[in-house]
Amino acid sequence: MMQGSSVHKSWSAMKKNISCTLSVNVVVVCITVLAWVAFSSVALAKDKPPASPDQAAVKGPAEGTAPTPVELNADNMEYQAAESKFVATGHVILKKETAVLTCDSLEFFRDKGEAHAKGNVVLKTDKGTVWAEKGTYNFNDKIGEFTNARILAYPMFGEGRTIAKVGDNDYVMTDGYLTTSDYDNPEWRIRAKRVELIPGDKAIAKDATMFVGGTPIMFWPKYTQDLSNSRPHFSIIPGYKKAFGAYVLTAYRQLLTPHIEPTYHFDYRDHRGLAGGVDVQYEPPQMGYGLIRTYYMNDRNPQLSNATVPIEHLRYRYEWRHKWDIDPATSMILQYYKLSDADFLKTFFNKEYQSDENPATYFLLTHTMANSSLTLRADFRANPFDSIVERLPEVNYSLNNQQLGDTGLYFKSNNTVTNLVKKDPAPSDVKNSTVRLDTDNEISRPFKVAFVELRPHVGTEQTYYSKTLDEEDGEIVRGMLKTGIDASTKFYRIYDVHFDVWGIEVNRLRHVITPTIAYLYQSEPTYPNEKLFQFDDIDNRTRANNFSLGLENKLQTKRKGQNVDLLRSLLTANFRMEGNNSQGSFGDVTWENELYPNQYVSFREDATYDNDGNHLRTANFDVYLKDLKKWELDLSRRWTYHDDDIVTSQLSYKFNPLWRTVVYNRFNADNGQTQEQQYSLVRDLHTWEVEFAYNEKHGNTDAGSEVWVIFRLKAFPSVAPSGGSGFNKMKPGSQSTI
Repeated sequence: MMQGSSVHKSWSAMKKNISCTLSVNVVVVCITVLAWVAFSSVALAKDKPPASPDQAAVKGPAEGTAPTPVELNADNMEYQAAESKFVATGHVILKKETAVLTCDSLEFFRDKGEAHAKGNVVLKTDKGTVWAEKGTYNFNDKIGEFTNARILAYPMFGEGRTIAKVGDNDYVMTDGYLTTSDYDNPEWRIRAKRVELIPGDKAIAKDATMFVGGTPIMFWPKYTQDLSNSRPHFSIIPGYKKAFGAYVLTAYRQLLTPHIEPTYHFDYRDHRGLAGGVDVQYEPPQMGYGLIRTYYMNDRNPQLSNATVPIEHLRYRYEWRHKWDIDPATSMILQYYKLSDADFLKTFFNKEYQSDENPATYFLLTHTMANSSLTLRADFRANPFDSIVERLPEVNYSLNNQQLGDTGLYFKSNNTVTNLVKKDPAPSDVKNSTVRLDTDNEISRPFKVAFVELRPHVGTEQTYYSKTLDEEDGEIVRGMLKTGIDASTKFYRIYDVHFDVWGIEVNRLRHVITPTIAYLYQSEPTYPNEKLFQFDDIDNRTRANNFSLGLENKLQTKRKGQNVDLLRSLLTANFRMEGNNSQGSFGDVTWENELYPNQYVSFREDATYDNDGNHLRTANFDVYLKDLKKWELDLSRRWTYHDDDIVTSQLSYKFNPLWRTVVYNRFNADNGQTQEQQYSLVRDLHTWEVEFAYNEKHGNTDAGSEVWVIFRLKAFPSVAPSGGSGFNKMKPGSQSTI
């Protein structure tokens, strides 16, 4: 430990100016100890104002071994020519490039670029800051050693008997500790005989012990902390849910090697029993990166999952994902997802289930060329309870729009051959299969008339099937003719308007209008789709004779030199000519509106009107309101004709620097019932955060209550319960090119 009040005052003066909201969070292991941490307080030491030298700067000589000049300032200074040494005392400041050394007294050897400092020593570099009683530092080699020292290399604080800077971005501490707390008495620390700290990369401690307060709670032969992301190494989430009873979810993440990072899960649910697994993130050199996840349990009460079919006690999931950019033009993606039953994800990993109810198993290899691309895809059924279309395999060659010599004509082609198998869910053994070859070709001649861009085109699609629904037909070839024309233009006008009212900053307005129209005629297929197996859209081609109309309006301005959209509105419609089971009528009409007046308010809405039924089919809107300091309110509504009418809201409010709350609600306006509520209360503990949360679902198979508590270090904020809910914000859109 460092001795002397002057060193502590210097440390406190620097650390008090550092934001308390560090982004490094770890989960605590003992509820009692954590509760004590939550409501205990530790006082910061008083500040000491920085010194400012009275004497003018004394430059180092131009000649010598130093690659760039060194600037030295002090109250008193002398130069000893025999040793080529400067001796300085009183408010000493020595600068070179990005390194600044301050102290009470200094000996600086000009030729070697080496400084020997004593008293309130502070070394600041772009890699971190060191406070010490004394130390040496070589400005040429950027290495040094400091005694009874402390360090800040964001987001880590440390203290050691010695701290050595052994490289440009590498520190080694002896008999010290690491923490994310800037208190003199940190609430938690990891103490070790030797700690290596590489800012922005990692920290490695051997024979490390974690302390909460003065209590040791965990020991590691080797502890590695990844500083390049915000994920914690260890987490514990206790809680209660009706279907689980009391539960504790634990995870420990380890950096095994620079290329392999396993995370071990060990969970207990009172009604369901023990469960666990291992997740492995890996990144083999020159072979991409991937993730393997396993989870296994012997479920004591699988019937509590409210499944529609009986479930065995043995439940599990296996997942493997890998992505590899083989070369700049070739990439590979692999995903394998195996589940024990259809309800496993929904019950135990509800967030994953909400994002993807049926994770696929597939392989995709893509190779891009100058004017074309080639893909190989294979889709497999890993789970017998799924109904999927297998592609074993599918090969696609796509030729981009290419000019044919100097004719002004352009040609594009898309060609796919697939071995298709559609399987029904088990226990059914029904499956349909065919080999399909589809080739879709088009010739176009774009040109411009005045201010209108036109693109007439003509093409044909031919599809071969080895089997159809009619066994007597056998092998068939279906053909279709396609033709049409696309037209688009753009008008804009600039208004010299300037104002800043209610946070709406306008520096000139630009109004952009983009009308588009496209006509498509598609002949009746030579073989009706009613006689084909339906695998995807290719098998459902029909006659088409319609216009697609679009009108986009934008209001834009400039803020801080950047173009920003204030308003965007898009109206689209289809007008169907004769022969589309109608006698000249409009089809669906859709519109989208987005409004971004300032940084506090944003609004988005979209709707679809069904002209055939003369009613609104869907309507959605989202409103985001926020005050940058205290609160944020998000509202959304999802309405569908003769279906759901769901209103979702989330309010975040910061009462004071210590307490904040998040309230989430999902309400079914159609039947007047609340579907889900979630309340979270978060207490800021300087370095720690403790979150208390309550969630309740109503009126579905997942109905019930759940409570949980999360203790985390603020620098590792990505700890979250698997069943929690949150508001999903819509992203702004734009009109696609015809």
